[in-house]
Amino acid sequence: MSDKPLSKPNTGQRKEGRLADHILPSSATMIGVCMTVISLAHLIPRHSISRHVNELLALDSLLFLGSALLSYFSLRHPDQAEKFESMADIIFLLGLAVMVVVGFVVAFELMID
Repeated sequence: MSDKPLSKPNTGQRKEGRLADHILPSSATMIGVCMTVISLAHLIPRHSISRHVNELLALDSLLFLGSALLSYFSLRHPDQAEKFESMADIIFLLGLAVMVVVGFVVAFELMID
């Protein structure tokens, strides 16, 4: 056996596997998805529901932007990271819920036509 002492963990590095590390890139991707679907929604035949889909997706992209900003702030301000991460998580999940609702609306609109 070796008599070397075990190396101490590096306390100066940030904690691995933080939630913000996952929320930030996912939120940025979801903003792109929302913008793409808004563009594709113009291909759907014009009904009043198409306008509502665009409005919901615009709101959804703002939710994902808020989530991305809060997760970024949690990475930049480790002393308040837990607060920012929890808010980013809630807003991200709300954005996902809105996106599911939009998906159902689009699916049912296409089925009705």
